[in-house]
Amino acid sequence: MKLGNKIVAIALSAIAVSVIASLLVQSRVIRDQGIDLTRETMRAAIVEAENVRGTISHLNINGAFDREKLLADYRRSGDLRGSTLYQTIPVVAAWNAIQQVADDNGWEFRVPKNNARNEKNLPTPAEARILALLEKGDVPEYFAVDPQANQIILARPIRLTADCLSCHGDPARSPTGDGKDVLGFRMENWREGEVHGAFVLRAPLAKVDAVARAGLVETVLWVVPVAVIIGACAMWFARRSIIRPLEGSISVIDAASTQEESAAREISDASQRLAKGASEQAASLEETSAALEEIAGMTRQNSAHANSAESLAVETSAAADSGTADMREMVRAMDEIKAASDNISKIIKTIDEIAFQTNILALNAAVEAARAGEAGAGFAVVADEVRSLAQRSATAAKETADRITDSIRKSEHGVLVSGKVSTSLDEIAAKARRMNGLVREIAAGSQQQSQGVTQVNQSVGKLDAVTQSNASAAEESAAAAEELSAQSVELKAAVGRLVEIVSGTRRHTR
Repeated sequence: MKLGNKIVAIALSAIAVSVIASLLVQSRVIRDQGIDLTRETMRAAIVEAENVRGTISHLNINGAFDREKLLADYRRSGDLRGSTLYQTIPVVAAWNAIQQVADDNGWEFRVPKNNARNEKNLPTPAEARILALLEKGDVPEYFAVDPQANQIILARPIRLTADCLSCHGDPARSPTGDGKDVLGFRMENWREGEVHGAFVLRAPLAKVDAVARAGLVETVLWVVPVAVIIGACAMWFARRSIIRPLEGSISVIDAASTQEESAAREISDASQRLAKGASEQAASLEETSAALEEIAGMTRQNSAHANSAESLAVETSAAADSGTADMREMVRAMDEIKAASDNISKIIKTIDEIAFQTNILALNAAVEAARAGEAGAGFAVVADEVRSLAQRSATAAKETADRITDSIRKSEHGVLVSGKVSTSLDEIAAKARRMNGLVREIAAGSQQQSQGVTQVNQSVGKLDAVTQSNASAAEESAAAAEELSAQSVELKAAVGRLVEIVSGTRRHTR
């Protein structure tokens, strides 16, 4: 069924429901108004009867009636209810007035009371409950709707007045002196203001229901043509102002939903690729962070080793400087030894020359001793010993000179070697100082490198956290894109269902 037809059907259904509801309400209102009107009419009848009762009572008190004549007429006829005296009783005049109205309107009239003189006026169980409620004095009247009997009930209490006590008052004040009233009934000793009975009217609701049905039929005769006209106008209006614009809007929404589905599919694919790439990037950054952490550990270790090497270089430089100073001291000692050897060589040369001169002198002494003959024999011996001593001294001096010369040559070689060693130690000390500087620079560089690697590691850690967050966001984006794609599919299906609702034909969707 097309949407326009559905709208018309719904409108007609709504009108029908509204009409039925309004008819029911109207019928209910008419019935309630009929009940209220009937109640007011019944109350007016009872109130009018009470006024009649009051008027008759006032006339009796003022002596408007010749009671003696009326009593004599009653006694001659013997018919109490047919006598004029009976009609002058206020309550009788009141119910006669009500009875006339009840007969004219088709109502049922009763005057129930407890301990009634007329057995016909004894209350039924329902009337006994009404009397009990009125005797309490809580309500001025009793009103009820009896759905089973389809009637309404209105009752107003009958309160005794002063003139009622002449027949129903104290027996000691009996007008005949025997505790009876003038009609021969025993007086009940009632009091003024007491409730002894009620005017009860029962009105059937058949007339009210007939009026309600007539109003209902008349309303239906008016509403049906109006509903048909409204339905036709609703169909025309729905076709012109709703269906056509809605069909145009559906076409636009259909095209937009198709584009949205395609875009959502592309976004979903791109988000899936982005999520996959972000996950791989996060894994790579995690591996890079671990590698940087390891490099940072090695850099810290290298920095510690560089600091240790710097300490060793400082100690090596100090040892090289100390060795250089000792070598210089040894060179000076070697120079002094060489100088002493030179001095000893000179002394040896002097001893050698002395030995040579002594030998010459010994030769001369021997020559002179030979010339002296025996007198010079002892001197020749001495001269020979001196000569022998001089030769040994010369030989020893020569040997010592040779050794000293060899020592001098070796001392000179030692001095030369010491000089080379001193030069080498100076170069070692200089290179050690240079190496100390380089090691210090290496240690400082290692320290800076360690700090830089630590900062890089922290940056990589932050980058890893950001990448992990991006990966999570990419996954959420992918999930949202999937949800968007699913919603676009549902939107397209909803558009199809909307087209089906509007046009009444099923639309095939991909």
